Amino acid sequence: MKIIDLAALISGCLISPHFAMADVLINLENEDEISISNTQLDARYTFKIEEPFLQQSVTPADLKTLTSNNIHHLPYNHEVMIAANETAVEPALIQAVMTVESKHHVMAISKKGAYGLMQLMPATARRFNVRDKSDPKQNILAGSKYLRELLNLYRGDVKLTLAAYNAGPSAVQKYGGRIPPYKETVNYVAKVLMYYRKYS
Repeated sequence: MKIIDLAALISGCLISPHFAMADVLINLENEDEISISNTQLDARYTFKIEEPFLQQSVTPADLKTLTSNNIHHLPYNHEVMIAANETAVEPALIQAVMTVESKHHVMAISKKGAYGLMQLMPATARRFNVRDKSDPKQNILAGSKYLRELLNLYRGDVKLTLAAYNAGPSAVQKYGGRIPPYKETVNYVAKVLMYYRKYS
């Protein structure tokens, strides 16, 4: 089992300013998503993050600097701000992902079965307790929680986070912690970053 030292990892998908006192095991076997556990259920878990690790908090003042001057006019801004406050993912990044994933179409469905504004795969939606996949608030919050997991996994590297959101963490791992050389993924990362800069 490979051990990596991450600066922060979400616990229960909520941000806390204090230490989390538990080992965290991450399974990257699934191509579409990661699985996180604090118990060793089987040998599939690829990475282990040993406690204690410091979780970083985002203050209301920090979030205020990220808000609506540039993105208040975008669809679902209220739902995005709720998700941003709960997960400490920048609103501009959430909006950028949503723009590229669904163009803000709440009923968007991909060929692979991803659904809604943040294009959640069914397994991801279940893991984050999405009861109504067409509900904007639930969809955005679940997608934001997944972004937070990936941001923590890749030490805040937005490019790798986006690559994993698109191609799956196992694809990033396969190519040595780099953006997979898939045309779709490379274009996806570039597009999201373009909107991210625009909305920031």
